Amino acid sequence: MTATTPAAGHRPGRRSLGSLLAGNALILALLVIIVVFSVLRPSTFPTLGNFGSILQANAAIAFVALGLMIPLILGRFDLSVAAVAAFSGMTVARLMSDGLVTAWPVALLLILAACAIIGLINGLLVAYVRLHSLVVTLGVQSVLYGGVLFYSKGMVIYDGLTPGFLALGQSRPLEIPLPFIFVLVTAVVLWFVLYYRPLGRRLYAIGGSEDAARLTGIKVNPMIVGSFVASALLAGIGGFLQVAQVGSASPGNGGEFLLPAIAACFLGETSIRRGFYNVWGTVVAVYLVAVGTTGLFMIGVAAWVQPVFNGLVLVGAITAARFTGQRVGRSARRAAAGSAPPTTPTTPAAPAGSARAHSPV
Repeated sequence: MTATTPAAGHRPGRRSLGSLLAGNALILALLVIIVVFSVLRPSTFPTLGNFGSILQANAAIAFVALGLMIPLILGRFDLSVAAVAAFSGMTVARLMSDGLVTAWPVALLLILAACAIIGLINGLLVAYVRLHSLVVTLGVQSVLYGGVLFYSKGMVIYDGLTPGFLALGQSRPLEIPLPFIFVLVTAVVLWFVLYYRPLGRRLYAIGGSEDAARLTGIKVNPMIVGSFVASALLAGIGGFLQVAQVGSASPGNGGEFLLPAIAACFLGETSIRRGFYNVWGTVVAVYLVAVGTTGLFMIGVAAWVQPVFNGLVLVGAITAARFTGQRVGRSARRAAAGSAPPTTPTTPAAPAGSARAHSPV
């Protein structure tokens, strides 16, 4: 048996430490931001009340970001997620305000059914009609915002929301905001499905190479449709919880979710599971952006700084994701070349988590 030795100049310890730091860069960045603003505002920022408010206020964005992440894994983009959240929130408010529904579980089921139909329309147009996902979902977004304005008549709705419904967004068992608990439970389920079930491996395989996935027998079109349905369902839950949290529904609610959600998905791709859209990277990124904007607000920056900050984070996230994907791809090719046997090559099966071969469409 032949023993292998490290190549000259190879430092296993340093590489392991570097990989560990790079893989958890978002978590480290979040901790650094918390420390910085805690030093700048020691009496107001590092408090349980402030952290609880951040966790609670951004749970809806986390749901929207997780919904957006699923089509991105397959190389598709869903720009309608924020509009779906707005539609969901306004619909549940009107149903309760008009007295049509008083039990929140019934309202949730109706909302999920409507959101599933929206996602189904998106998915069918993208998968079977072969329309560009950006164009389709941008059009659906516009239609939904128009529908919200028509349905609400441009008014803020706050009457008729039941105490049980409001408790979903405002309760804090053991001082932990209930919406954040919902985010954690959903994230754990998605993480398990995406990383440990065949369904998740198929999703990443389609994102890596759609043609290769078809050759291996994966039914690509139904998976694309399913990803848009899942995206709409998660966005709908986010809008549902947003209204429960603030106690009202405004025609403009949800529109501000899109930019942070996109930034979170691309930021998440750079950490934890580098080069791949992943659950925990997305969730951490949502709260990293939220902590940053909250800290800026507390130190008294001008109002224009927050949108500039969000825009810079988005551009930086996309840039970092691009370079991270390229580095992961080069590392995978070098590893494949180094481990290739000297015999006649055969075509290997596509790995479950292969890097994406194309941009979202």
